[in-house]
Amino acid sequence: MAPQEHIVWFEDNIAWFDSLDRSTLDRAVPNCPGWAVVDVLNHLSFGLGLAYPAAVVAGPTTADERVFADVAWPSARPVGADAVRIFGENMRSCAELFRETDPAKPCWTYAGPGVAAFWFRRAAIETALHRLDVEDALDAASPLANDRAEDAILETLSFAFPFAATLTKAPIGQLIVESPCLTTEASIGAGMPTTVLRGEPTDVVNALWGRNLDRVSIDGDAARSDEWLHLIEVAFAGR
Repeated sequence: MAPQEHIVWFEDNIAWFDSLDRSTLDRAVPNCPGWAVVDVLNHLSFGLGLAYPAAVVAGPTTADERVFADVAWPSARPVGADAVRIFGENMRSCAELFRETDPAKPCWTYAGPGVAAFWFRRAAIETALHRLDVEDALDAASPLANDRAEDAILETLSFAFPFAATLTKAPIGQLIVESPCLTTEASIGAGMPTTVLRGEPTDVVNALWGRNLDRVSIDGDAARSDEWLHLIEVAFAGR
């Protein structure tokens, strides 16, 4: 997907969260243990709207890791209607910043020096994942479009797992993903044994990030099947 398509996807997710029934904000979100819907909103509002993408994309024109240390987090998290209002303000401001930014602008990414387009994509997929979490909690699930599901799968394999492996210093076992949305090979790692993950597009996206594993088929060594879940947990806890 092109950078502008990622921005549109991001904005679609913002609008969906903005339209949530306020009476559902205290509903538990099983895929985010210990969180209610309002906690998901605050996580996105401050983790994305104010922190990494916004701070980095608006930062120096060189890829500079120091911008990560300059983000001021609020001492108290908003609740109720205030949480929804602040979410909307922070996230729309972030989306506007993306629209004003050259996708090729050099900036820091989780994986090191990169360009702003990295964050356009990361923001779209992060908000999509948490939208799926909340939809599941509200029994209002809607499948991802095939192009978006494919993009989320490929980003996970090309960025999330390699990044996590650099943190764990562990080799990645071979993981092959099979789903109707894929128009290209989706795999990572090499060697035996091999784990094959099969399922419908949205279910595969969720499974790669440790959600709803009972909705996909996983073939291969059980220990290897847990490897990608461990990588995701280590790399993205708190992000």
